[in-house]
Amino acid sequence: MRILVIAILACAVLSTGCRTVQNKPAAEAAVQDKKDIYIPRDLEDCFVQLKKLLKPEDIEKMKAGTEDAMSYYHFGLGMGMRNSWGLWGGSRLAKWFNAQGITHADDMSAIILVSFWRHLNEKPINLEQQVKYYQDYWKGQNEAQPSAGGDG
Repeated sequence: MRILVIAILACAVLSTGCRTVQNKPAAEAAVQDKKDIYIPRDLEDCFVQLKKLLKPEDIEKMKAGTEDAMSYYHFGLGMGMRNSWGLWGGSRLAKWFNAQGITHADDMSAIILVSFWRHLNEKPINLEQQVKYYQDYWKGQNEAQPSAGGDG
């Protein structure tokens, strides 16, 4: 009986995991599904790669949406970029962002997504402004943290 219960649970977990992957929108899976990953050199190169990786209808959906709606892609396409493009691990793209003053992979992917929307809609990228936003955010976070020594 115990083996039967374990087998049923295992099948349920495996089938749920497979269904999740199959139902994942194409835009979210595009970066993760590539076998031979090309890592972009810089932000402009990200645009070139995203246009190659994404389906035209997904690009049109992004373009037709709002800039704020690009946050919808943070956990799908964004995670795929963070993992596949080595934004956590010091890839050449991560080093390019580091040189711009961005050190957190979530910030890198957010900048890529917002900038891609701006690129598609022929708006100014304003990279310096985006960088400053994240630097100010982290500065505020660091200032809000109590010091390790403390007064007890």
